[in-house]
Amino acid sequence: MEIRDEFDKRVSEINSFYEILEIIKFEKAKISAFNIDEDKIEDLVIDNSKIDTLRSTSYLLLYNLIESTIYNSITTIFDSIKDKGLKYFDIIEEVQKYWLNNLYKHDDKKRKETIIDTIMNIATQIFNNTIVLSSNEINYGGSLDAQTIFSTAKSVKMQVGNIRKIYDENTHGQTLLEIKRKRNWLAHGEKSFIEVGSSSTFSQLNNAKIYVIEFLSEYISSVESYLQNQEYKKATV
Repeated sequence: MEIRDEFDKRVSEINSFYEILEIIKFEKAKISAFNIDEDKIEDLVIDNSKIDTLRSTSYLLLYNLIESTIYNSITTIFDSIKDKGLKYFDIIEEVQKYWLNNLYKHDDKKRKETIIDTIMNIATQIFNNTIVLSSNEINYGGSLDAQTIFSTAKSVKMQVGNIRKIYDENTHGQTLLEIKRKRNWLAHGEKSFIEVGSSSTFSQLNNAKIYVIEFLSEYISSVESYLQNQEYKKATV
């Protein structure tokens, strides 16, 4: 998978949605469609409740972009390790720990069984010279914002100096934090779509999109450099 290609595809989807957001901000906006069965034009007036619902949906789209980018970066790193036939002891300690920490999960009720199963799984992979993480084993350390993304990068020893150069806590940092917060409100049913959308203007949402894309684009550059230079691999003595 090409991370940037997937990223660009999702950005294009978001931009298409934002074209709708930009139109409905005007007074008395409506959507028209031809009803073939009745041979007439049908109009749907876009009132404030519909506007608010659509605006709040943008937070879900932006968060999806964030999560998919981080998820794809981790899976691509481990796919690269697997494709190059690297063994457990060929990769740097940080990636070893990341792999182990994500492979070992448990709930309190079945902790003993989980520990045993995990040890068996780890032993099998190490001795079979395979380092694999399935999708349900990848963990980012909670809901994603700028700080958890930086932590994820650090956990695999990825260089993020290029991100730090453009990063601003008051724009990128606060924007990702707000998207995470509002996405969680919507996903968990804590607030309605109308309630969340009513507090956001199109201008604010457009700025949020700009800051997210700028931040993630630099993050992808870090991932691309990490993969190209095989920074997950131990230096040979």
